[in-house]
Amino acid sequence: MWVAGYYMSVAVHFLSAGGGSLVPLGGSVRDNMTVARWFDAEQLEVGVAEGRAWLETNPDNLDRAVLVFDGYYNLQDRRLDALHAEIVDYAHPRQTFRLALPYRPASSPEGFTVYRPKFIFESHDTMDDSLSVTLGQAFMSGTEAYAEGSDVWERSKDESL
Repeated sequence: MWVAGYYMSVAVHFLSAGGGSLVPLGGSVRDNMTVARWFDAEQLEVGVAEGRAWLETNPDNLDRAVLVFDGYYNLQDRRLDALHAEIVDYAHPRQTFRLALPYRPASSPEGFTVYRPKFIFESHDTMDDSLSVTLGQAFMSGTEAYAEGSDVWERSKDESL
């Protein structure tokens, strides 16, 4: 989750500057250094598919990795722009997590806003309170590790959703 938080913070920094749609971003940490990989394509869906293939095959033999991409998050009454993260921990047994970070684009009259992250679980996943807190803390620690994104996040957050 730390890796996901870090790269979500990178994406928040980019989007806050009015950079448009985010190019799908793969990220990992190797030898205590963050390593980013962009999946630029003519169509967003193609870049996301390439990023998912990278996550699935793990050609770089990573311990864990994340793919961050732009999309939408559906609430009961509306659809919001959202960053999505697909996180893979390649240890045995392999684990996959997903989360969404709804946001309001910088181009909106009200300005850029980041809402609370939404952890997405499959119907068969179980999550106790202790694990949920641990994952949330690791995620937020990652967001704080990228200073520029963390500053934007703090100035732009709206915890109403």
